[in-house]
Parts: sequence; structure tokens; C-alpha cells
Amino acid sequence: MIEKEGVLVHLDPEGDRIGNSDFVFAGWVAAERPVSAVWLPAAGPARLTTCDRPDVRRVFPDRSTLGFSGKCAACEIGPAGLRIAVQLGDHALEVEHPVPPALPQPPWAQRIASGLQLGWLRWRERMAANPSHRFRHTLRRHLLARRARGGVFQRRHSDALLADFATAVPDALFVQIGANDGFTGDPLNHLILRPDTRWRGVLVEPVAHLFEQLSERYGNDPALELERAAIGETDGSTVIHRLQTGPGDSLWLEQIPSLDPGLLQRTAGQFGQAERAMVEEAVPCLSVATLLERHSIPRLDLLVIDTEGWDWRILRQFDLTRLQPKLLLYEHQHLSPNDRESAQHFLARHAYEWVQTEEGDTIAWQRPRSSRTYMASSSKSAQRSHTSS
Repeated sequence: MIEKEGVLVHLDPEGDRIGNSDFVFAGWVAAERPVSAVWLPAAGPARLTTCDRPDVRRVFPDRSTLGFSGKCAACEIGPAGLRIAVQLGDHALEVEHPVPPALPQPPWAQRIASGLQLGWLRWRERMAANPSHRFRHTLRRHLLARRARGGVFQRRHSDALLADFATAVPDALFVQIGANDGFTGDPLNHLILRPDTRWRGVLVEPVAHLFEQLSERYGNDPALELERAAIGETDGSTVIHRLQTGPGDSLWLEQIPSLDPGLLQRTAGQFGQAERAMVEEAVPCLSVATLLERHSIPRLDLLVIDTEGWDWRILRQFDLTRLQPKLLLYEHQHLSPNDRESAQHFLARHAYEWVQTEEGDTIAWQRPRSSRTYMASSSKSAQRSHTSS
């Protein structure tokens, strides 16, 4: 996202840029003045397809918002990125938005071989009756695609893997710690609501007003259990810190409550809100063991943790050998280097492999059983390999 003259423009690539192929994208604009059109000056006067973006409007309730989508040729992307023009009333504003670098085009023989492998794995996904077997083929397909991208793994790739996980495991049992309002920036909302999934799970959120919104969204769904609590290492109560916000503030400012006031202050500074007042809120606190016992969770298919710096303290409480989640997702960007490394060693000890997205998340999966014995004897070299990727 970039800002110019108070106008915010955000661009999301749709798929990967490979060689000289077209760049397909979607995005949104948020401005204090009405936004009526978006176009690419290098491509001529034709306007991009626009749409309503209620998710963006929730984040910027005091601004005019507009979504857009389209594609452009590689030659229309300049050294500084893609030129985008925005019509604001009778005034047009131009910005240059950075875009991901183009990935090298593999040799044709490699492309054919990868295409055949991907087709074979898709066929095996469709034919597999067992969800675990089906997801194994799904995961192999995504890892093959990642290797073809030269190891690149971004949040859109993580979202695509989650979406295919939902297809492969339609009856998944999940736990989401740090569920927030269940919508804003949430990776699971659209998967939980998909008509072809029958997910059951526990959603945990400590902040009172966010938990109230979470309850309004999911409270009538018998397949979902809601828990208002912070997850700590002991049961009782604790204090969570959040920013003082008002009706006209961006919902992004409500996404960063933390048990660590120093981290909250640093994160607020990244939003240009370093002087914003902080509020302390007493909240119930549960250990992971109590949470699992209270909700009678014997196993897991999916575990998602997003707790603004507390992720490692929570992750290490899970008995992954017993629960055996097929997929793990947690936020590492707020962890110290030591905590980040400890989390990776923890995953390796429990026979998990992982990859870090460029946006600050770690996604992990069970290592294929055939390679666990070998990998256990060479965990140090595995750790070096994962860190370098």
C-alpha cells in the first residue's frame, strides 16, 4: 500500500508474474474525496473494472473506497512499478505502485514436466477418498508450485493453500487463537462460510468489544464454539493492551491488541499513531491445556495463532505429537530472533516442515512419514535449509 496526498492505493497481484506474461491484479483506493474511476495511463484511457469493497470500507469508515481489477502487459510496468490513475471528483491523481519482480521463465522441458506432475497430483486429489490422503496430494502440488517459483512464498500462496485445504478436508476441526472480530483481515472467515465446508472449531478472542462482534458473526452457528480469553501459560486473569479508538478510526488500529505494551506501542508507531493513548483491559486467561480440555478437543486438523508477539508462548504449549494438526499458521513477524528460532526447532522436533511468507507469517505442515527418520538425524541441516528459504 502507498499513500500520496492523503490517498491510499493498494495493489494485490492475482497469481505470479512469470517472464513477460501479463500482470493480473486487483486492488482498492481509499480517499477523503469521492473516487469515481481508476485506469492505467500507460495502457490508454480505458478504465479498469471497479467494484464495491465493503471490507475496505469497514477499515476506513470515514473515507470513500473503491475496488478495481484488471491486467496489463509487462511493457506497461516501469522501473518504479505500475502507474495507476485515480479520479477524485474533477481531479486526477497518479501514483506508481511497486509490483513483485517477475519470476524467471523455466525452460520449456521443465514447464512441461511440472505441468504433467501438477495434473497428476490434481487427479489424485480428486480420486482420494480419505481427507488426509487428499490433502497430502494437495500439499505436494503446492510445494511443487513453490519450487517452480524459485522458493517464493507470499501471503496469497498461503491463502491459496488454505483454500485448497478447505476443499481437501471439508470436515476439519480447527482452533483459531486471536480471532478478533472474525472478519477484518481474517484468513478463515470465507472458508468457514463456504457452502461446501462443514468445519467445526473453537475461536478465541480476549478483547470484549471484538468478542462481541465475533459473537454476532458466529454465535448462532452450532459448529463453532467461542471463548473470550487470552491464552497464557496459567489460568486466571491478565491485562491486555489496546489502542484507544473511536467511530471514525481505521479498523486496522483494532487489530493489534497485545499482552506486550511495548510491542503495541512500536506497532502503533508503524501506523503513525505512536502518540495514541493505550487502554488496559482485564481479561480471563487460560492455558492451552485448559482450553483443549474445556472444549473436548482430542485432535486438530488446523491451528491458527495470531496474537501480536505471543505466538511462540502459545505454540509451545500444544502437544503436536498427540494432536497432529495437518496445517499450522502463526505470525512470526513480532517474535524476537531467539523466539523465532525456538519455534522452528519446536516444529522440526515434531516432524513439521515450514515456510515463511514475505508478509510475516509461518505456515507449517506434517513432514511425510517416509522422510521423518532421516530428517530427525539431520535436524541441524534441515534448520539451516529452512532458514535460508
